[in-house]
Amino acid sequence: MATRLATADADLLLGDATRSRSRHSCSLALVSRDDPWDIDRVMEFVDARLADAPRFRQRIRYVPFGLARAVWVDDPDFDLSFHVRRSALPAPGGVRQLADLVARLVDRPLEPGRPLWELYLIEGLADGRLAVLTKTHHVLLGGPNAVDLAQVLMTDERASADVDEVATWTPVPSPGDGVLVLDALITIATDPLELVRRSARLVNAVERASRGLVGAASLTVLRPPGGLAEMFRTSRPRGSRVGLASFPLDRARAIAREHGCKVNDVVLAVLCGALRSWILSCGHPLSTADTLRAIVPMAVSSEAGPVEGSEASAEATSAEIASALIGMPVGEPNPRMRLAQISRETATQRHPRQAVGAKSLARLSGFAPPTLHALGSRAAIMLPSDSYDLVVTNAPGPQHKMFWGDGELAEVYPVPALLDGQALAVSMSSYSGIVYCGFTADRQAVPDVEEIGELISSALDELTGTAR
Repeated sequence: MATRLATADADLLLGDATRSRSRHSCSLALVSRDDPWDIDRVMEFVDARLADAPRFRQRIRYVPFGLARAVWVDDPDFDLSFHVRRSALPAPGGVRQLADLVARLVDRPLEPGRPLWELYLIEGLADGRLAVLTKTHHVLLGGPNAVDLAQVLMTDERASADVDEVATWTPVPSPGDGVLVLDALITIATDPLELVRRSARLVNAVERASRGLVGAASLTVLRPPGGLAEMFRTSRPRGSRVGLASFPLDRARAIAREHGCKVNDVVLAVLCGALRSWILSCGHPLSTADTLRAIVPMAVSSEAGPVEGSEASAEATSAEIASALIGMPVGEPNPRMRLAQISRETATQRHPRQAVGAKSLARLSGFAPPTLHALGSRAAIMLPSDSYDLVVTNAPGPQHKMFWGDGELAEVYPVPALLDGQALAVSMSSYSGIVYCGFTADRQAVPDVEEIGELISSALDELTGTAR
């Protein structure tokens, strides 16, 4: 029998047809390679890696009359060439042009009748490197062994020039409508409230989608109109913009040692400083007490405590996802005080009992941050949207070189999902001595998102100046 979606995964799909933004996370890899890539060779490599992730050859099949949760079935018409696509920048393409193209690709909805992922090979960069953008719907991250597509494709060893012969994939026949209905009726007989719960969830999802901005009324009660929170809210999405930035991990480590805090605290303080500068540049006045409420899904190890960006990736792969509500003190002008406040707040959040949507990654290989970022977004979706102003995910990665096919992974930027009602989302990953930052923003609410990335460097300099 086909595998039925878990309740949480089924809820992620409810209202997708009317939702303003698709619930998928993205990862952007820049790959160095001596020779141009052949698209057929790339597809052979992807096909071989999918053998370790069978869910990426499956699609969602809905039960007739909505009697039960949908099921996963093998896609009998699976077409790899539909999912692996080629794009290019007008040469010579720079980082800003790449970010603009990524924003347009991020906004394209995934085809609901096919496996919910896409991969874009982007050529035309000025330095000759190739960019690889992967899109994975959050529903694919359900189950104890599920991984993001980017994690499947990034490896510790360079792939050989000749891909080993892969066994032919044969889809398992999908059950007929009669079988699905019968199984649903059996489920209803054993759990009569299942249909009632499903109907209630569907009604709630459609109502939330039709309202557009969830919780806007309650938010205005918490903060006056025109307040700081409204800068990070949008009721009518107008497309996305993407910003990219990076800074050396060693500098964050040095600040953490000097101040006796965690690298994760420093990274959040750097982001806080950049957001403060951007808010002031927009002409918005700030008082010392002003804070942004950030949902920070954190990697939490059951044995060693939170996984920090300065630690080895082996720790990150035995992590669970815990959601913490952190006050980002953007109104505080003293960078030392901002760091101290963030450090105190994160210290109170460090307990495995706070885990939301916990997922063991201990048996998984590859580049784990994309999976951790996607799980973090899933955790944030479970929370009331008016309880936070933005989502910030920070996932540690390996500090050694990795590979995409037979090319070296030079840079890797997380591109976070922008949830309904949110104007900005931020993700950060450390890899090979660098912290890479990705910003996804509503095109109208935050039209200059790339400026936030540019302010990261000055925010780091500000903190470094205090670490003497």
